[in-house]
Amino acid sequence: MKAEFGVTKLRVGQQLKVTASQLAQSGAGVVTHHVPSPLHVRNLLPSEEAIVVVQHVSRHGGPAHAVIERRNTCAKDRVVPSCSSFGPCGGCAVLHLTYEAQLAWKGRTVRDELAPLGVDVNPCVAAPSPSDYRSRVKLVAASHPVRNVILGAFAPRSHNVLDIAGCQTNRRRLMDVAKTVAKSAADLGISPYEETSATGSLRYVLMREVSSGAVQVSLVMTDKPARLSALVDAVVRQHPCVQSVVLHRNTSRGNALLPVSATAAPDEDTELGSSDGDELLYGDSFLWEDLRMDQDRSVRLRVSARSFLQVNRDVAALIYRDVAALLAKDAPEIIVDLYCGVSGLGRTVLSVNPHATLYGIELGPSAIADAEAAARAAGIAASQAQFFAGTVEDVLPTLSLPMGSDKLAAIINPPRRGCTESALTALHKLSPAVIAYVSCSPVSMLRDLLWLRDRGYVTQHVTPYDMHPGTPHIESVAIVRRQ
Repeated sequence: MKAEFGVTKLRVGQQLKVTASQLAQSGAGVVTHHVPSPLHVRNLLPSEEAIVVVQHVSRHGGPAHAVIERRNTCAKDRVVPSCSSFGPCGGCAVLHLTYEAQLAWKGRTVRDELAPLGVDVNPCVAAPSPSDYRSRVKLVAASHPVRNVILGAFAPRSHNVLDIAGCQTNRRRLMDVAKTVAKSAADLGISPYEETSATGSLRYVLMREVSSGAVQVSLVMTDKPARLSALVDAVVRQHPCVQSVVLHRNTSRGNALLPVSATAAPDEDTELGSSDGDELLYGDSFLWEDLRMDQDRSVRLRVSARSFLQVNRDVAALIYRDVAALLAKDAPEIIVDLYCGVSGLGRTVLSVNPHATLYGIELGPSAIADAEAAARAAGIAASQAQFFAGTVEDVLPTLSLPMGSDKLAAIINPPRRGCTESALTALHKLSPAVIAYVSCSPVSMLRDLLWLRDRGYVTQHVTPYDMHPGTPHIESVAIVRRQ
């Protein structure tokens, strides 16, 4: 079949000769010339020509999708991906792009998205290491014809689990531990969960590594199999770095990581839910993380299995340090840390302003317990650092804080969907002099910053940070001031 060029209608199975003009936010190449609607092609870079086959045509106005049958040209920024799982995995969608080009693309993406604000966007800050950086890993358990059990990742837009043993993004130590968990589960007859039949025990394995090298393993299971203690013993014996093993129960149907509560938002990370039903199988229920701000200073945080902390601790430390330095110019006396997690950012800002008072709000009770414990361990009195479990919109209005104070600074680090209007309204009523807004979504960031602009706040500048090299994800920091 001869490839078509210049068509008026797209259909599944159609073979086309195309050239990509840009990258979509997903990292796919976008074809806009000689096609009736945008066509997204994975692994196709701008300027590259290819013969592609249409796989999906949206009925709802979204882009069509195609796969490459043959690539005819090669862009100057193309490199050989460092990971053998590139392509089928879908996790690192721009690993075929030079790191310099990745940074430039991410900077342009933020600048283009935030154009309605008319704000200066600084160049994207590079990660200290473009690989071997992910210190928090979530792996799916699945059956394997030879090894019986593998721990991998869902393939894009499917429930098929891919073996990602050679992943170059996840910390090497975590992948070594994962291999042992999978092999020991297979040897002990602990079967992976089968979604179609709702049988089997092991569903997911969550792991975290901290800067000391200590590792926490969280086993998400439907039950507590008889040989679970033997599994834990095998993992701890082979990996002394494992200092905590926690069991999470998940008996729900489908492929949810953990059961979703009736009040959870559709995209809420249910990992942050209550830990009441969790069971400690080995060691402590938490680890200690030391985020180094500079050669002489670090901030010690406690992190439990369900507590949120950015997966790239080196870039997180860069963001925390930079935000603290920017806010230090205002010499805040009150710091409000919204969506605070374990309050790594709030604690860093407090360390630069040691006479200030910190108020942290976070939905996850586990993270709040960690924030409180870490603050007390650092010698910070409860009167100077207070933390509250609940939603920002519910808790913030209840705090007795001076409204409109020139010495009041707010930090916002919301989930991907951004802030609710109720949360923004509560923040606006408080009227802080300066806001540091940290976001993993330029789209929701723009919406929230426009809301604040309409109520008298000016975004001074934005800096993107490459929290997730090789992927399309971008972390950005905006400094917003009250006029």
